[in-house]
Amino acid sequence: MRVAHLIWSLQVGGSETMLVDIANEQANANEVIVVIGNDAVDTVLRKELSNRVHVQLVGRPAGSRNPWYALKLLCTLRKISPDVIHAHQESFLDIVQWLPTPKVLTVHDTRVHLRTVNKYDAIYGISEAVCADIVNRCPAVLPTVIHNGICPSKILQKTQYGQRPFRVVQISRLYHEKKGQDILLRALHCMSDVIERGQVVVDFVGEGPSMDYLRKLASELGVEKWCRFLGAQPRRMLYGRLHTYDLLVQPSRYEGFGLTVVEAMAAGVPVLVSNIEGPMEIIDYGKYGYYFQVGDHLDCSEKMVHIMKNSEHRTLPKQLQGVAEYARRRFDITETANLYLDAYGKLISRALR
Repeated sequence: MRVAHLIWSLQVGGSETMLVDIANEQANANEVIVVIGNDAVDTVLRKELSNRVHVQLVGRPAGSRNPWYALKLLCTLRKISPDVIHAHQESFLDIVQWLPTPKVLTVHDTRVHLRTVNKYDAIYGISEAVCADIVNRCPAVLPTVIHNGICPSKILQKTQYGQRPFRVVQISRLYHEKKGQDILLRALHCMSDVIERGQVVVDFVGEGPSMDYLRKLASELGVEKWCRFLGAQPRRMLYGRLHTYDLLVQPSRYEGFGLTVVEAMAAGVPVLVSNIEGPMEIIDYGKYGYYFQVGDHLDCSEKMVHIMKNSEHRTLPKQLQGVAEYARRRFDITETANLYLDAYGKLISRALR
């Protein structure tokens, strides 16, 4: 099968990272081409693509309305002649709708624009929460859930618990209006008696437009000494270090899934998420992780103190081993890639009738 994945940019982020993993897995037994529309290409992330995956660059400047790039994309796809076109942003339909090839779309988050979603041949959502959001806004659309996945073999497993200082990590784009890093900083402020004893440190991993705001907020709250803003980190490095942390906090205000939550679970690291959408689905509504009331920094602070105290309990390693086994089994990228391939095959068969 020849599959063409379409994405506008290849930058470090949820949908882009997911695309790399799916393409690599599918390329084990299929011809896979990743077509990148814009000229924004992260060189580190591109290097993570297998040499079995072909890459086609359209080179469109972000936001350009020059029709030449649309024509170039169409010519590229005609030359590739794929069996299926898999778009990862809805807006590709404006360009590819004229091609007879079956076209599918994966929606990677809630609250995204869905202007032409009903014109794709099939719609997939990365979680039950995303699919529910699609149906709520587009009742005529019947999306299929195909969960995001991880590469379990690349993630090191945590073996030591109850250490001090208690190391907390938050991994995501620094965009506090969505990702809620400000909530975590305010929660830390409420724990000042704990952190002043040098018992808590927090690493923020990621880049984004909120960097300056969050640094300033940390200073205003008096917690900057216990926070590090590490910027974007290669995934290979994260997978090798994740097990050294004692807690991952994902304080998002809205979130369609939460891949870093799965990765931490697979590493045997406790997770604390806001009680919303995708993250709650990942932890099976509290069975495999902790949660706090979305937007409530006081509740977040109380839960962090509780988790910190619980980190010394002798039964914790066995409990988190079970969590890791669940995450590795439930969200394996091999299953994700194969589910897409099965779905493509059914769609192609219907198109040939």
